[in-house]
Amino acid sequence: MKTVITCILLLFSYSINSQSLSKRQIYKLNALNVKTNELNLNNLNIQKDLNEILILEKKRKTNKTVAIVLSSIAVSGILLGGALYSQDDGLSEVFGATFMVGGAVYGGISIPFWTSSKKRKKERDKLLQLFND
Repeated sequence: MKTVITCILLLFSYSINSQSLSKRQIYKLNALNVKTNELNLNNLNIQKDLNEILILEKKRKTNKTVAIVLSSIAVSGILLGGALYSQDDGLSEVFGATFMVGGAVYGGISIPFWTSSKKRKKERDKLLQLFND
């Protein structure tokens, strides 16, 4: 039983991320104009900062994607609601108003995602300045 547990722990420890950067992470950093060729990647502080840049970039992209999707839903809801509301049928006015209100709500929900994306970009750019100077 102990050998089974030991084997399982070894397998888990094998898949744990190490501090060193993978080729994919280095490629992403190079896309952000960080010259990784000139850096000492064995330095733990540099690795920590580079990993933080990658984490902030991932959060920024995720927030921006969510904001774009919610904004698209908001615009389509407002446009569809306006088209339905302009008809003279009583039921379509109700659906039109519902779509317009729903679109406005989605637009309001998307605002924090836009601001969070901009905030993450500023934080990322501040860390990038450490490596571009």
